[in-house]
Amino acid sequence: MTTLLFAAGVVLFFTPAAALPYKVAYPVLLLAVSIFLLRRRELLLIGLALLLSAAGDAAGAKGLFIPQMAFFALAHAAYIGWFLPRARHTPRMASLVVVVPLLAFLFIAIVPNATVPAERIGVAVYGTVIAGMLYSVLQYAGAGAAGFRCAALLFVFSDAVIAWSRFVGPVPARTWVVMITYYLAQYLFYRFALKSSLTTPASPPAAGS
Repeated sequence: MTTLLFAAGVVLFFTPAAALPYKVAYPVLLLAVSIFLLRRRELLLIGLALLLSAAGDAAGAKGLFIPQMAFFALAHAAYIGWFLPRARHTPRMASLVVVVPLLAFLFIAIVPNATVPAERIGVAVYGTVIAGMLYSVLQYAGAGAAGFRCAALLFVFSDAVIAWSRFVGPVPARTWVVMITYYLAQYLFYRFALKSSLTTPASPPAAGS
């Protein structure tokens, strides 16, 4: 049911006639609510990441670029908090091969083109945080690792397209490219987090709940 409602929300976003406020945030907000309703402590950070992402979507819908980056940076911090304790401590060469060029791309191609100082600082910080998220996912060694890696790479690609189109040059079919990869990334995070939680017993609810 959650999958069907999520797909309906994505279709709604791409339907121009559906002039609803903040509709861009509905699909990911649905995933967050679905996670929280499970009341599994091991999934709280995933739910928080999805909720903060939905808040970032809403800020973006209002054209608030700095708050949008702030919410998404917090979302990635939540993802890092979930993946890093489950990750390999020794860096994998494959992780470095992906993350180091990403950081180079950020600081060579994107940051220098952000002419507004606040945006330049925000993009540098946000890009570093999302690179940290990608690293933590690539280092992750638990169930569903391949699916999580696909999710993280799709998320990074979506944000790279946003950054390129904002600071470097236009991207054909930008909205479709950005949002399809973004929604798919968030759905994969949600789906594989659920699957991984099935391999562990449910944590008891918080006291008094």
